[in-house]
Amino acid sequence: MEGITNAPVRAEPAESIVAAEGFAQTRRGFLNKAAVLGGTAFAVSGAGVFAQAARAQNVPESDLEILNFALTLEYLETDYYERALNGEFGRLNAGVTRFASLLFSHESEHVAVLSSTISSLGGTPVDAPKTKFPKLNQRKFVRTAIVLELTGVGAYGGAFPAIKTKAIKEAALAIHSVEARHAAYARIVAGTPGAKESFFKPLTMEQTLERAQPFLA
Repeated sequence: MEGITNAPVRAEPAESIVAAEGFAQTRRGFLNKAAVLGGTAFAVSGAGVFAQAARAQNVPESDLEILNFALTLEYLETDYYERALNGEFGRLNAGVTRFASLLFSHESEHVAVLSSTISSLGGTPVDAPKTKFPKLNQRKFVRTAIVLELTGVGAYGGAFPAIKTKAIKEAALAIHSVEARHAAYARIVAGTPGAKESFFKPLTMEQTLERAQPFLA
């Protein structure tokens, strides 16, 4: 299986492509709706563990800092896929559009639940960072997605031991496993094996920032 044009990028029905492109218009609406729904949005979205995390007691400041650090990465990923769906990286074929649409929807939901959780715990969610991305074609878009998703996987894994609140640990784990699946999906779309390593490699905060820095304005 070689190249981006194989397996997961086969042609999709026209209505699927239209629906996928529609995701590019939904980010603000999605986040606004999540803010209005509050805690109930967690259960509806399948992120019930975050509802439990939002009710945690005596949460240390360090846990809130970790959540805000995670939120910054989720903003970065959400913006990346939104730009792709808006055509900033050129025309994507049906399979790659489907890939970008799914990850955009997931990362948007991560932003919503992290923001709501931080607020519920008495913290202040960080603002979305200003981002910058190089000029990318379809192949480079997918390759860069691998880098971003693996950075997220490493960041959540690296921060996990430092989280002191059990409910927040469980919530972070719920995102970590999905980010790992995103990375595998991106690799498959790129025509490479979904998993290359036998063991997971966590990243420190410094290593995470080093990997994310090229995409932050």
